[in-house]
Amino acid sequence: MKVKLLICAALVLCFAACSHKTEDTIQDPDPDPVVVPGKDPRDDADALSFEADIRRDHPRLFFNADTWKEIKARTEKSGPERDYLIKLVNEVSSMTDNPVAQNTGPLDTQTYVLDDGTIMTVDDTTPDYVVEFGSEASKCALAWRLTGNAAWLEKAKKMLSVSVAAYTEATENRRPVAWYSTGRILAICAYDWIYEALSPEERRSYIVPIMEHARLIQPEAGLNIPQQSTGGANQGFYGTRSLLWYAGLAGYGDGFDDDLASSLLRSGYGKVTDMLDYRNTSSGDDGPLSVPALNYAAGEYPYAHFNFFHTFWSSTGHNVAEDYPNLALFPNWVWWMWIRESRGYLRHHGLGDIYHSVNVDTHEALYDHLSNYIYFYKDSNPDVAKLSAVLRSRVRSAKRDFSGKYPVYPFLLGTEYPVTQSDIDRVENHSLKARYFETMGHLLMRSSWTEDATYCSLTAGTTIVPDHKHYDEGSFTIYKYDHLALDTGCRGSENDLNLLYYYAQSVAHNVFLVHKPGEMLPAHWGPKSSDAADNYNYGGMTKALSDMVAFETGEHFSYAAVDLQKAYGDKVSEAVRQFVYVHPDYFIVYDRVISSSPSYGKEWLLHMQNEPVVEGNLTRFETALGGRLFCQTFLPADATIEKVGGEGHEFQVGEKNYAINPSTMQRYIRSANSFGRGPYTGAWRIEVNAPEGEAEVRFLNVLTATSTAASTPVNASYSTDDSGHDCVTLSFEGKVFTFRFNKTGDIGGTVTVDGQTRSLTQAVQPQSGVICD
Repeated sequence: MKVKLLICAALVLCFAACSHKTEDTIQDPDPDPVVVPGKDPRDDADALSFEADIRRDHPRLFFNADTWKEIKARTEKSGPERDYLIKLVNEVSSMTDNPVAQNTGPLDTQTYVLDDGTIMTVDDTTPDYVVEFGSEASKCALAWRLTGNAAWLEKAKKMLSVSVAAYTEATENRRPVAWYSTGRILAICAYDWIYEALSPEERRSYIVPIMEHARLIQPEAGLNIPQQSTGGANQGFYGTRSLLWYAGLAGYGDGFDDDLASSLLRSGYGKVTDMLDYRNTSSGDDGPLSVPALNYAAGEYPYAHFNFFHTFWSSTGHNVAEDYPNLALFPNWVWWMWIRESRGYLRHHGLGDIYHSVNVDTHEALYDHLSNYIYFYKDSNPDVAKLSAVLRSRVRSAKRDFSGKYPVYPFLLGTEYPVTQSDIDRVENHSLKARYFETMGHLLMRSSWTEDATYCSLTAGTTIVPDHKHYDEGSFTIYKYDHLALDTGCRGSENDLNLLYYYAQSVAHNVFLVHKPGEMLPAHWGPKSSDAADNYNYGGMTKALSDMVAFETGEHFSYAAVDLQKAYGDKVSEAVRQFVYVHPDYFIVYDRVISSSPSYGKEWLLHMQNEPVVEGNLTRFETALGGRLFCQTFLPADATIEKVGGEGHEFQVGEKNYAINPSTMQRYIRSANSFGRGPYTGAWRIEVNAPEGEAEVRFLNVLTATSTAASTPVNASYSTDDSGHDCVTLSFEGKVFTFRFNKTGDIGGTVTVDGQTRSLTQAVQPQSGVICD
């Protein structure tokens, strides 16, 4: 029995390890037979016509003999590029002359003896990644090209030799080189950049093993290498798939296994263009990129398309970036996701698979990406370039620089792009209060783009159901001076049950729950529990789908209506959320729910970090940074409000608390102390409990986002009328707003502002482009 438990634990750990950053462990549903030398897996002559345009000389990755002259010229005069060159030379000078690879040997194994005497051997699924020198080789190669110093050439060759040997040995031993392909892409670049200085024998000794490595690490080769990201078209594309293009392009037509080079190139091109087609679709007409989680979309993801754009242009002379115009709009999404704060960090709403430690993107890659948007789209979409430049200028000063991940970027992209005060004013003083990003299902709202503004998000209506999405349709977040209404939970060390059983589920979000006994938990990535009781759904959604049926924004308020029937499935015959943001600080959340059985319990959730105070129908809580949120509950009239949380109950689901690993929480707390705020994993929630035994329930809550200087919420009152409406009136600063919501039937109602009454829209207001009005 003990042995069986050990095996079970090992398998749970195996799942946890293999699920690390799982968007790239999912294999393509219909993978190409990518690695058969001499065979063209894409019999499309038009799609492959670019091959005739590939330069036969080197370099051809990121720059070529023609464009190199301008790059080098920039470093020969005083300016930022000269400073980058000095920095590069200093870094290369300090690198070892005797690089030694590590962690290339066979995988460790663990042996278990089953009750029947059978011996079970399990590979280590968390091996250390290879220590290799692809990045260092590229820096040495670039320093040599810019200075002519032969010492840097010799260093580049040493780094490259050690790295290529490491790739070969690791692959022979089924050991993953790295989660990301960055180091190997840069090793290929190093080969390309020093190609002219290599003998034919040296060229062969580098490029053939690199191409063979790229062939063997594909899933189709059957090595089943653990903890290795693959990546399909709808994912990050920073794993094994991405290497096909670079290895094939570097070796193409040079006489060193041309069949293999051509096969890799064609397969890589097909994979990349599939990825670009998906990203162009996911961007829609306003810019989201592939996933709702900003740590991915503004992190590693953009490198995949930009590096392809660069290398396609440098090798063929064609700028294909302009063939994907929707991708240009990404800075618009970043701008709307960005919550301003004094230090200039890209603070965000914490949507999707975000860590929730401090809800900040630290800009390690953002400067690179914004520079690329300027570079590729300054002619075809100057609004994008201007917006990118303004955002780049607002990146925190300590990170207002290239990341160094791709050492060629500062020299290739340049650092100068004119931004006028009118450009800055147009962005910072923009009057639009709400923007709906339909492909990602994000409605982002704000009173202005300033530090003291109120910010809000509503998740609804994604058209693509992306990776890294939670069961959070209809959920909202609110920020003023600090994060108030929270997305909660944690992906943490990625070994916690919190990831699957709390963080991704509806209970961790600001939604309503409908409890159907025996309903199974919907899937997400993360380690599986061995307790069968954990596999039941705690009143949440079963699909990450809903329909945004109405949206409008104007001078006084922004309004959305969401049909949530798809999300909750057959346990409801109606599930509707109507959400009103009355500018600048007030929110009305009106929900209609009809369960398939009156026995299904229902509650409305609001999450926060600090303990709330509940007095009758009024809930309030605040943060140490001066933000306060009030929640006035009007419906159900006989609801009870319960506080859930506190030590040992922060992530309570029924009778169980899915605690975060203590070491992970300590890391989050250290990070929060460093930033002076957070963590934002959540620790408390209120549950507005509907009376038992009623199939039809309506929830009505009014929220006020304010500072701790305010002791009362907005003046709000509830009534009904003879026309079948639930009515709520807000009075503030001499203004009176009355919203009347249909209790039954059509989703809608009316609004009275300044004595004028009209219907709430039943359509989705169109918006497109960047900086739209």
